[in-house]
Amino acid sequence: MNAQDSNFVWTIFVVDNSGRFPNFYPVGLFTTREKALEEMQLLPKDMNYQLLRFPINRLFAYYHKKTGKLIGMDDIYHEHVHFKDDIQ
Repeated sequence: MNAQDSNFVWTIFVVDNSGRFPNFYPVGLFTTREKALEEMQLLPKDMNYQLLRFPINRLFAYYHKKTGKLIGMDDIYHEHVHFKDDIQ
């Protein structure tokens, strides 16, 4: 792991399509993408997941340019893993 990799963590989120909010929740936190993907393969295949890379010790808030309201996350890398959608 190089120094830049240690500035991030990888988090697996379950995506629930039930229509209730919140419709996602974290189930794992890892130091590398590879370890997160390895663990994700062990999760039930009847769910969809997202893999997000979060910075450590850095704010990643996104503010609306005109109103200044906090409206989301900025510069967050994420991947969608659709096990459930692939089961037909």
